[in-house]
Amino acid sequence: VEPKIDGLSVILRYEGGKLSLALTRGDGLTGEDVTRNVRTVKAIPLQLRSLDLSGPPSFLEVRGEIYLPKADFAKLNEERDALGLTTFANPRNAAAGSLRQLDPKVTAQRPLRALVYEAREVVDSQGVPVVWQTEVETLSKLKALGFPVPPYDLCGSLDELLARIPEWESKRHNLPYDTD
Repeated sequence: VEPKIDGLSVILRYEGGKLSLALTRGDGLTGEDVTRNVRTVKAIPLQLRSLDLSGPPSFLEVRGEIYLPKADFAKLNEERDALGLTTFANPRNAAAGSLRQLDPKVTAQRPLRALVYEAREVVDSQGVPVVWQTEVETLSKLKALGFPVPPYDLCGSLDELLARIPEWESKRHNLPYDTD
């Protein structure tokens, strides 16, 4: 069981262990290239760590969310209001607007964070496709590569899973970011 972060969905592509491309969903058919701006988000690794002695994956594509923490959102809106600028409607819109700036320097000034939760394609350092078998394995590998991952609870049965849902419904309001 893990919370669904309410941020801007991004796809991150790494080639030779280095960030090579970052895309949003754009209009749903064509993604928007936000690579230059994503490079300024401190939570996103520009270079992957090695999983073993052979080095990082030669190709990796992951999915995650870029978000603005609630406290930072409130501070940003206070600053914008004091300057007579339009305030953002919610943290998700603030994150999206920040990531879509034409000037990466503006993006770099915003306290954006990220959580990565899905490996879409993995090719090891020897060129062999890899499939991580479980969500827990995936999150563990992503964390080892240097990505921030969402918190989660591992459940041993359907009954345990169903019991955790109300717990998460309650504690999600105490997370530093919005959830869906």
